[in-house]
Amino acid sequence: MNTKPIEKRHCDSLLTRKVTNAGFQLYTTVREILVAEIPDSLPLANAAVLPLSVSTAASALYVQLDLPFPSLSPKSTGKRIVIWGGSSSVGSSAIQLAVASGLEVVATASQANHDLVRSLGASQVFDHREPSVIDQMASVLQPGDYVVDCIGSPDTQAKCGELVGRIGGGTLPVMLWPQGGLPQNVRAVFGESDNFLFASSRPVCMLTDILQVNGLDPGMVNLDVGNAVWRKFIPEALAAGKFQAKPDPRIVPGGLEKVQEGIDMLRQGVSAQKIVIEISRSE
Repeated sequence: MNTKPIEKRHCDSLLTRKVTNAGFQLYTTVREILVAEIPDSLPLANAAVLPLSVSTAASALYVQLDLPFPSLSPKSTGKRIVIWGGSSSVGSSAIQLAVASGLEVVATASQANHDLVRSLGASQVFDHREPSVIDQMASVLQPGDYVVDCIGSPDTQAKCGELVGRIGGGTLPVMLWPQGGLPQNVRAVFGESDNFLFASSRPVCMLTDILQVNGLDPGMVNLDVGNAVWRKFIPEALAAGKFQAKPDPRIVPGGLEKVQEGIDMLRQGVSAQKIVIEISRSE
């Protein structure tokens, strides 16, 4: 495989269990279906915010919700989708992919990030801190609309589950293992594939399915999702200026020894930023 500098790659060692596929090293190998060309105008540090966020969002939208694949000229589906956590890295990609799939996006974000989320394509943005945010969002949704939790905390999962239940039930992709204390109309659905545990099942029949989502879902490799997203849409959309590498990177220079520093930054919390470790060979 040709690994030119103009290509960005999605390391997937968690799925393959091969350290050669891992990040945080000078050289890595990756399957061709998870590689996309990037334009010269996009700095590599900015491109680095995309791989995991795009794959995670794509898994939620196209594997779990079975939405139409993204297009540079999408046709309206007449549906709305809630992206909870629109200024996060996964949320930023999910908004843009959903718009490119013909959906109207309703998102949550802190007040300071509303302009960013709108610039990504959200038509309405709600402050997730508002006590009445569930009521506000439910008022603009209809049965058959969608909700995706792009934050992955017990609190956001509970709120998204409540919102899905309020509009008649459905499938809720989440970024965190399904938590206890969910409403009675919520059913957690899990399964196992390709030796990678991304779900398990519970024999109950309720209204709402909760599916754990991750950017390493086998569907990105073995189904046509990876082909539609990474081979086709992302290179074309980046070149046409119709997909933004957001949020902006917060670059941590200094090489591999700075990985822990980056993790500490994440632990302290960041908003509308993506921690990117600058890995370089010592001379």
